[in-house]
Amino acid sequence: LSPFSFCCNVEAQFPHACTTQEALDRKTCCPLWKDGSPCGQNSNRGICAAPAREALTPFDYRVDWPSAFYTYVCKCFDKYDGFECGVCLPGWKGPNCTEPHLVERKEITDMNDTERESFLSNLDHAKHNTSNRYMILTSNDTTVFSNFKFHSATVYDLYVWLHYYAAKKYADTDDDAAHRGPAFPFWHRVFLLFIEREIRLLTGKEDFYIPYWDWTRHANCNICTNDYFGAVDPDGLIDKASRFSKWRVRYHSSSFPHDPSPAPITRKPGMDPTADTLPNMGDVNDTLGTDNYDTTPYNSRSRNSFRSKLEGFDIPRDSRHLQSSMHNLVHDYLNGTMSHLPTAANDPLFMVHHSFVDKLLEEWLQCHKNASYPESGEIHKAQRGGAFMAPFFPLRTNDWYWDKDTLSLGYSYREHSIPHPGLNRGATRKAEGGEGRALYSFIFCDT
Repeated sequence: LSPFSFCCNVEAQFPHACTTQEALDRKTCCPLWKDGSPCGQNSNRGICAAPAREALTPFDYRVDWPSAFYTYVCKCFDKYDGFECGVCLPGWKGPNCTEPHLVERKEITDMNDTERESFLSNLDHAKHNTSNRYMILTSNDTTVFSNFKFHSATVYDLYVWLHYYAAKKYADTDDDAAHRGPAFPFWHRVFLLFIEREIRLLTGKEDFYIPYWDWTRHANCNICTNDYFGAVDPDGLIDKASRFSKWRVRYHSSSFPHDPSPAPITRKPGMDPTADTLPNMGDVNDTLGTDNYDTTPYNSRSRNSFRSKLEGFDIPRDSRHLQSSMHNLVHDYLNGTMSHLPTAANDPLFMVHHSFVDKLLEEWLQCHKNASYPESGEIHKAQRGGAFMAPFFPLRTNDWYWDKDTLSLGYSYREHSIPHPGLNRGATRKAEGGEGRALYSFIFCDT
């Protein structure tokens, strides 16, 4: 997954009501709810509070989110959520957020034709309809506070830029808010919940969910077809019979939002000889069999780390001489829009890929109940447990999500309807030191 080279151009989402000059001058992002009070205070939904910390130096206004922009933001009570406390926490619904709400994420090939068409058409609807809740911030230098503008964007493009904002390296570092560190799987968990909610609000379909793609079942992309995300021609362009052939890449173009010739989505699956296959069950077993959540130095050089293996930097010795594994290998294998951090989320394959990554995170957490979010001065301050996860509202720390399983967040994962061809519940392998241990599968802990 090709990274950014420096910290300049950046885009992100900001609540529409907080992009006015008055809100910026007052450093306050406490929009009025429908009862006419900030954060729905009169209805006891939340209050306008000052949890944001002072911005630190060296200055990059994405660090210490969101203190460079706002001192006062909404703090939501009970089961209320959102930038104005006007929506429910994941897992709840109803006018007062008192009704439990649970969806089951299926493997995408287990969806029937109607379910699949509904999912894909909702994505297309989100790609072509402007968000009335958020605006996008654009800048070509994040170390100059006055260097930014706000623009409208579609709901799907809003999602794209949110990833771009968090994935851009901070000045003079290899660090960002969402990758190469302990926040990686949790940031992307919240990211999927964000777009699920926005599409539900846009379409009125409260049971919309993001399925997962189990990429261990095939050596090649079995959903790169017109029934799913589009077949591709030898040039990497999506077949014209697919709706996704009309999608255009939005990323860090200096001419945004008036790019006269935005590029189409591209893929050349398996054409990179260093990433010519997808991760297999052995890679997953090796990852889930790692006991340490993360290890020093808490970045891409971490070894014997579940997070680093899941992300794809700590490569198993028997991983077929590939340049990456697991999450990163899937991005590299697709060899196009998905293979570059600035553009990756433009390809709708991104979300079903990350839904499976999230499923693996949940399985590891369920098998490691005593683990905890790491604490160390080596971790970049944007990914420390007590740092606010950028750029989400309301403010949540990175470690807030550690002890919240998927059921508490309103979703679960249904196992694939067909048993995995590589599943062997009774097999063993030799671990370090010669001890035998159970082979990990997707739902079985080593007990």
